[in-house]
Order: sequence, then C-alpha cells, then structure tokens
Amino acid sequence: MNTVIAPFGGLLGAALGGVLWAKYTQWTGHTAGFIAIGIGVLTGAGILLTCSRTLPQDAKTTWRLVGIGAAVFAIFGIFIGKYLDVQWNAVTQIAEQLSQENNMSLQQAMPIATTLFKGQSVWELMQQRMSLIDLLYGAVAAFVAFRIPNIRRLRNLLY
Repeated sequence: MNTVIAPFGGLLGAALGGVLWAKYTQWTGHTAGFIAIGIGVLTGAGILLTCSRTLPQDAKTTWRLVGIGAAVFAIFGIFIGKYLDVQWNAVTQIAEQLSQENNMSLQQAMPIATTLFKGQSVWELMQQRMSLIDLLYGAVAAFVAFRIPNIRRLRNLLY
C-alpha cells in the first residue's frame, strides 16, 4: 500500500467514530463523552491497519509520528461528532426547551427554535454542548489513538 494513502485509515476511523457519536446522541438524547474513547480506538486501529505493511516494523520514530497523526485525527473525529451533533440535534433540543419553558406545543416551538438556531453560530453551540469532562475524554481518546499504533504486539499481528 502506498505510504501517502496509509494515514487515511485513521481519518476514516475518526470520521466513522464522529458520525456514530452524533447518531448515538440523536438516538438517546444524551451526550456521552466516553464515546470519544471509542473514536480514539477506531482512529488508532484504522491507521494501524493501513500503515502496518507500508512502514518498517522496527522504526520507532516513524511509528511515533504515526501515533501523533492518529491523535490529531482522533481530535478531528471528536470535532466531527460535535459538529454533527449540533447540526442534527440542536433545533429539536432548543424546541423542547422552549416548549417546556413557555408552555407551548412542540409544533409551535419548532419555528422559533429554527430561528434561534440560525441566529447562533455552530461554534457557539458546540461550545455550549461541551463540558470540562469532554476535554478529559478528548485527551484520553488522543492518547489511546497515539498508543494503539505504537503497541508492538498489535503491529506484529498485522505484519
């Protein structure tokens, strides 16, 4: 496999993890920060699968760089998940909050929620939906994504 194409396994794992996280939030209504660790696992495994046959087995520096790339992709995957969460779920949650606060039906609150959603930037809504524990889970996800390609036993399994 070409060395240029190899990192795309990590990018694919990060994107898949981000989409699954946003869908989980949409289905359950709960933002589960621990799913970020799953994004780290998918990213690390994806980059390991695509890089395992293209890089020398014993090049520690090279594998550390691959791990750094996986950590960056994991953080990117978390941002994908948060962005899609806002895009898919924010209007409904704003409408539910408006209907509870103002004693109106969900159908009446939906146009107001849509107007409020369009008035705010996606970045502001992403920040509102993040907490300090999400930063901790993001750091753990980045570490897991970094660590997976650097585990020699896993590389030996795929080589």
